[in-house]
Amino acid sequence: MTRRMSCSMTVPAVRARTKTVTRRHVDTWKNLKPGDRLTLIEKGMGLPKGARQVELADVEIVDVRVERLGMVIFEKFATKHEGLPHLTGQQFMEFWSRGHGYGACTAYAVIANYPCRRIEWRYLDGGN
Repeated sequence: MTRRMSCSMTVPAVRARTKTVTRRHVDTWKNLKPGDRLTLIEKGMGLPKGARQVELADVEIVDVRVERLGMVIFEKFATKHEGLPHLTGQQFMEFWSRGHGYGACTAYAVIANYPCRRIEWRYLDGGN
């Protein structure tokens, strides 16, 4: 059985196979490496009793690295690869920091320096 990763904030993009990158808190997914396989799921925690995890896709990891969140500004199509093409880089950084427990800080100089783990994958069913 492969490890599972929740994609609860970007389910439509995973279903459409347009999300190929995720950024996670730097303290998580430390042992993940290229070639590893994951099953992406809708939600992993907080399910009602008797509910089952909904599997979205099987993926193979292509790249894993730790970088500053501000690198999203310099990466071409970063928000598109994250499954959130409607967001600017600054908006994505604010969205990410709220979703990862950093609060609602909007100061670019602060958010841009948050370390994150950038994880890139390819879909095993022939998606992007």
